Amino acid sequence: MQRSARVRFRSCVAACACLVAASPLALAQAPAPPAAQAEWRGVGRVIAFADVHGAYDELVTLLREAGVLGPQDRWAGGRVHVVSLGDLLDRGAGSRKVMDLLMRLQSEAQSAGGALHVVLGNHEAMNVLGDLRYVDPGEYAAYVDLEPPGLRERLRADWEKANGPGSGSAFDQKFAPGYFGHRAALAHDGRYGRWLLGLPVAVVVDDTLFMHAGPSPVLQGMTLAELNTRYRTAVVEYVQRYSQLEQAGLLQPGDAFAARPELAKERLAARLAGGNAAPELEAAVKGFAEADAHPLLNPDGPNWYRGAALCNEVAEGDVLAPLLEQFKVARVVVGHTPTRNLRAVTRFDGRVVKLDAGMNKAVYKGRGAALTIEGPKLSVRYTGESQLAAPASEGLYVAPNSVEDAVVAAALTAGTVSVTGPRGPGELDVVIEHEGRRIPGVFQQRSAGDVRKEVAAFRLDRHLGLGIVPATVEREVQGQRGVVQARPAKWVSQADVQKQSLRAAGWCALEPQFQLVYAFDGLVGNEGRTLESLLFDASEWYVYATNHAKAFGTGRGFPAYLQSQPPKPGVELRRRLQRLDEATLTSVLGELLDARARKALLGRRDALLALPAAGAAAGR
Repeated sequence: MQRSARVRFRSCVAACACLVAASPLALAQAPAPPAAQAEWRGVGRVIAFADVHGAYDELVTLLREAGVLGPQDRWAGGRVHVVSLGDLLDRGAGSRKVMDLLMRLQSEAQSAGGALHVVLGNHEAMNVLGDLRYVDPGEYAAYVDLEPPGLRERLRADWEKANGPGSGSAFDQKFAPGYFGHRAALAHDGRYGRWLLGLPVAVVVDDTLFMHAGPSPVLQGMTLAELNTRYRTAVVEYVQRYSQLEQAGLLQPGDAFAARPELAKERLAARLAGGNAAPELEAAVKGFAEADAHPLLNPDGPNWYRGAALCNEVAEGDVLAPLLEQFKVARVVVGHTPTRNLRAVTRFDGRVVKLDAGMNKAVYKGRGAALTIEGPKLSVRYTGESQLAAPASEGLYVAPNSVEDAVVAAALTAGTVSVTGPRGPGELDVVIEHEGRRIPGVFQQRSAGDVRKEVAAFRLDRHLGLGIVPATVEREVQGQRGVVQARPAKWVSQADVQKQSLRAAGWCALEPQFQLVYAFDGLVGNEGRTLESLLFDASEWYVYATNHAKAFGTGRGFPAYLQSQPPKPGVELRRRLQRLDEATLTSVLGELLDARARKALLGRRDALLALPAAGAAAGR
């Protein structure tokens, strides 16, 4: 594209289509709205739903069946408070109709003495910020009516003039019909952009915190009002900085969202290399990079963090508990992460409710779910089902993390073991088939005493609810006795990580998981920890501890590798360790460990409890 044509096209797109950001001056002068109320007590009955993703028909059906919508789909909830957990947009063609419905219902609910609270999801923020990776073509098409007559034709003609005959198809692919109306409507001063920027990222109703993704260490020390204000400020700051760089030609329509900071930096460097001084632009590029990296807008922010939904409950409990206390609530209800069985579930002894049941059936194959909270009672209504049900506990998922651990253990015990290849001395790769499932695993030839120790490590782990030792059972394979132990579908060892310079890319912080391994090794006195026996799920980067043949000795000291740097057991692990006693150990491990080994284990337990208390688990 020739420079003059490129500049003309960019200018036309920015001016005529009102892309996501307005001028920095306009944003700076726009008064911030007063802090909206974000906390309500004494409500009594609350209904919540999550992650609509443009599934307008499914949402309407759900709200009708829940008694929120009446004739002509008007508010029929009376004084009930209804909470939407965000992600109204993307992946479904009906997102504009969803917003129109909820905007109307907010007013009707208020007039009736009730309330409809809509909290922002990451997909609302993405659309305002200009991250359009998940916009459905049908969503763009819904905004065709907002594009000025002839605009698209003029822009397409300019594109073809700059790029040559026949290039119009590339324009159509990059800027789908309705694209320009969509960007105008979701701009900070557009009809929907204004509404979205006025929404909170978290609200409290009675004793429940509602937010899209989940509470993370980033929220520590904030009040609810501060969190909502800071989040909106971070979004506006990003939009303002983007606008400045776009007007300066350092960012362009169609730039990949994640590449924006680096592209702006590269383009500025090219301009400076040409002898053009631009000190104000250097500051603007730096400011944009800082806005892009704002903690509230990134993976640990309230619209992205998946710790409460996915991470180890013992480690994550040290993040969750202080934040629930900080906001003076008993539980948090989240969306964002579809549940494994597409039914609402609880975690952390009911302190977390996961409500994303995949309402957009075309994408997630799920259904609408409405959670009702009345005092201590929780019940869930699913579209098309007449009976309400209490949300079940999610259960423990270890390795593979797609199958509930109890099912994996049963398969290892009763399933058919097939050898798929050698792995090392006395070790084979295997697959366990049971009731239509195929569970990956390994067989390890072991002596009778070592078998008892491997099984004891598994049982003790499960009694404590840690979930770091893969399911382990005694089996005979190819005439040899040993243990069969489950594995993730794809896994690597710490040795592999170091040799191949692999980088972890999971949602759950590694350090708290390592500390669980260290504490468990300290508890069982494991002198056999090696780089090869510390494993990772290569997809999600959960940490697993294997090889306990050199554990459960009668000494009361920690293993040699922990002597110089002892473990840092957190609050939740300490609580669980304190419940261990001789009677419990006898019940759980009696036929596996003798009295001396059990007594030594309790001595090491006491040594762990005597260590300095650790703070909350570190962030990602």
